[in-house]
Amino acid sequence: MIFGLSKPLVAAIAAGLLFLLAAAGVAYLAVRDIHSMVDQAAASATELADASWTAKLEKSNAEANQKITDQAIHALQIEAEATARINAASRQLEELRKRNAALPHGGDVSLTADRVRLLPD
Repeated sequence: MIFGLSKPLVAAIAAGLLFLLAAAGVAYLAVRDIHSMVDQAAASATELADASWTAKLEKSNAEANQKITDQAIHALQIEAEATARINAASRQLEELRKRNAALPHGGDVSLTADRVRLLPD
């Protein structure tokens, strides 16, 4: 007798304790496996979210770069048109100066009929 208990009772208590210890071990392993699965799922979800945001940022950057390119092209077209107009106006002014100088009495201050005809409508 151990602690005043019979051997079959001690054996039953020992078997019960071993069973509880085994059940606790199985429960620990199950919890550890579940924790591992949760960690893997969280890591996978994080990677998926990162990939999704990366794709959205790349798309947004590509759209912004395209808008910048379009604006630069438009600005160059406007600049080319303005340069062409300036050059045309300069050529026209030079032509008027030549025609004015070719008129008789080129140094006169008054307007003659020929000089009036040089003025734009």
